[in-house]
Amino acid sequence: MEKPPRRLLVVAGLVWLAPERLLVQRRGAAAAHGAAMVEFPGGKVEPGEAPTAALARELVEEWGEAASALRIGPIAEVLHHDYPPPGPEVVLLLYHVDGAALVAQGPWEGRLVPADGASLLDFTCAELPAQEFLAADRALIERLRRGELRSPWQRAG
Repeated sequence: MEKPPRRLLVVAGLVWLAPERLLVQRRGAAAAHGAAMVEFPGGKVEPGEAPTAALARELVEEWGEAASALRIGPIAEVLHHDYPPPGPEVVLLLYHVDGAALVAQGPWEGRLVPADGASLLDFTCAELPAQEFLAADRALIERLRRGELRSPWQRAG
């Protein structure tokens, strides 16, 4: 009998530094999957863990204690992707993350310390390098570039 595919629940954050500016990370060159690709910070939800708690944990694990100033907001999107065998089926809960409190403390550079050879990059939505993201994220990146998905904290006019 064939074993059913693994289904992983994953969380990630759209970290808004400003209404049109996002903070993302580039995976390290030695990463096991997607080396040197750009991604939103996040990771797997552990058994019994609430998704928002998982994202808060992942942000601190990936960027250091200063990331605890980031405020997790509402879900921005739910994505689904089946990776080719033997890869898992992934359900991604993508949350809006308010970076205003972090930015209010001064420049994020030097305070956020990415782990595992990763580097941090900030882009306006229009500048996001779609082809440098993992294939599963590219449709979302195009929506961000077109302004179809915006920060919930964006001021009108």
